[in-house]
Amino acid sequence: MLGLKSKTPEKWAKIAIQDLEIFLTDHAYNEIKAAQSAMAVINHRPNHTKFVNTMSALAIEEMQHFEMVYDIIKKFGLQLGQESQNAYAMQLRKFFPKTKNIEERFIQKLMLSSLMEARSCERFSVLIPVLENEYPELAQFYRDLFESEARHYRVFLEYARIFGGKEKTDAIWDKLLTYEADLINRLGQKPLVHG
Repeated sequence: MLGLKSKTPEKWAKIAIQDLEIFLTDHAYNEIKAAQSAMAVINHRPNHTKFVNTMSALAIEEMQHFEMVYDIIKKFGLQLGQESQNAYAMQLRKFFPKTKNIEERFIQKLMLSSLMEARSCERFSVLIPVLENEYPELAQFYRDLFESEARHYRVFLEYARIFGGKEKTDAIWDKLLTYEADLINRLGQKPLVHG
């Protein structure tokens, strides 16, 4: 369904639940960044009503997810910590050569957002069975979140194909997936969504 070229090992999920405060804090900030990404691309197609409506709704939904994660943090008696650097996102951006072409950067943003949503979704699917015994309510939360994360991945990729051309976008997407698989296989040692 997600088309990723590597699978997260269960050991990552075990690392994540060993420090729920760090993991949930990272997840909360990822939701904020996802909302910001959706809002940032609106400026590239302000006259495309369907696109603006879709991205606006997606940004609102991501902020609702932030609130849900923040509520869980409080419910568990934890604290929302400081945002940590997202090495995954920084390394992922390096796939694309620097360009001054605004249109190319726009399509790149859509593809990167899509891929980050897909990986989050995949990571949640690995996390759910590990959470089930100790934190069944949290497992259910991630089960519920899975569907919307998968939808967000599809929305960003669909618009990258619409605005960047399906053939051209798919050729780049395939190479990006290969690059991301190598990158994610070098991570997975920290209690972070993409860490």
